[in-house]
Amino acid sequence: MKIFNNFAICALTAAALNGLIGPLTRLTLLQGVGASQIAFTKAFIAFFLLLGYCLLAGKARELLNVGKQWPTLAVLAFLGIFSLYFFETQAFAEASVSLVSFLTYAAGGFTILLSAIFLNERLTVLKLVSFLTIIAGILLMFNAGSEMSGSMKGATLALLGGLGYALFIFFAKYNNIGSGLYQLVWLFGFGSLYLFPPALVAGFSALSLSATLSLVALVVFPTIGGFYLTTRAIKLGEAGRVQIIETSDPLFATVFAFILFGEVLSLSAAWGACFVIVGLLCSLLASRTAPGVNHVNP
Repeated sequence: MKIFNNFAICALTAAALNGLIGPLTRLTLLQGVGASQIAFTKAFIAFFLLLGYCLLAGKARELLNVGKQWPTLAVLAFLGIFSLYFFETQAFAEASVSLVSFLTYAAGGFTILLSAIFLNERLTVLKLVSFLTIIAGILLMFNAGSEMSGSMKGATLALLGGLGYALFIFFAKYNNIGSGLYQLVWLFGFGSLYLFPPALVAGFSALSLSATLSLVALVVFPTIGGFYLTTRAIKLGEAGRVQIIETSDPLFATVFAFILFGEVLSLSAAWGACFVIVGLLCSLLASRTAPGVNHVNP
């Protein structure tokens, strides 16, 4: 679709889809499914579906050609699939959806510095303001986590997952792996291998119909859809700006969590969220004033 030739649209749509991760994960956890099982199952189902589609479509050769990058893809899968899915899913079992979502993506401010140093992406005043306001938001929301029982562990896990995701975005751009279903097959394949041992140790439980439906929704919307649009956005634009724009993910997650569970942010966390929003707006303004990197041919 031509609409997804714009990196900002790709990043924002990915953020909206990823905003479903927290609420859907919480719904699945409430059905008695363990966090490790959720993380592995959604990665494996995504791998199985995408692999089946590529094989049925006669794209085995293209899949093997992309597989020549398997060492790089294996590292990226560890950062973007295992680290994010494992720590983030564990975090949702320990803290509120809103807190985990904000901290996971706020940690992505690290991408801005890496991109400026190693990818020669300009560190403009607006980007610097974005980074500093996001850091302020992290501190405020981390403080909110320390004020709520059981949330400090969740906040720490969320930051670890966010750090893995930030490094994934940076290295995906640095290694220029491209975007598409073939890359996703390899990423989810390696990710499933990494996630299987902790899931096996934790044990598998039988899935109810409601748990199965929520897992399928996790696979279709944020896992496949969100990840595809993220890699698409990375290909179209600067890694640092993609990361900051996807900071809007927690805004969607907060709305969904409020509708489904009645979750609200504490005063300190709300102030932190405001700082993150300011950082996002500064990044969007920077993307409008940057030279033509937003549009490419599909």
